[in-house]
Amino acid sequence: MVRYAAESRSELSYRDATGTNTLAETVAIDRPPAAKPVSRRRSTKPATVSASALALHLDCSRTYVGKLEAEGVIQRQGDGFPLDQSRVAYLRYLRRERQQSPRTEADAAHVAVKTEMLQLRLMEKKRELVLRVDVDELIDGIAGVTLTALSSLPARCAPRGDFAIRRSIERVVFEVRTEIAKVCQEMAAKFGEPPLSEQGNNR
Repeated sequence: MVRYAAESRSELSYRDATGTNTLAETVAIDRPPAAKPVSRRRSTKPATVSASALALHLDCSRTYVGKLEAEGVIQRQGDGFPLDQSRVAYLRYLRRERQQSPRTEADAAHVAVKTEMLQLRLMEKKRELVLRVDVDELIDGIAGVTLTALSSLPARCAPRGDFAIRRSIERVVFEVRTEIAKVCQEMAAKFGEPPLSEQGNNR
């Protein structure tokens, strides 16, 4: 019993022949140490999502996500896009675009005006473009010559002293002039030209 107790190193009480306790020895019992939980490293790789899922998250189309990727705004990692990084990159992209937009629009408008001026000058030198005033004067001159010639037809065509034929020719000339005036008015209305009365007041 003593040997067993010594081997197990437990608390023992030795008794004498009378049965009274003469010695009490307390011995610690060797026990294996408790196993500590093994901590596992969490993966540092960010979670990725598909292009369709990213488009839904950013509230845009799948095609627009492809455009952002092509421009280098967002970058694919493996089989998908890192959600947090893509969202931050997209917000920064929108902020840059908003800051640059007014200046970009002003520069584009300035370039467009300069380009238009150069084109007009080039067309004018090539005689492909003329002043409207010059064209109006040319048309007025042609119309004046035409009307004068028409008015002289009765006297030129009718035999001398034959007033009946002369009146017939005058009637035809009047009808022709009326038809010409009607066609000109229709063309002016089609292209938004103001009436002659208003043109006269503006001059």
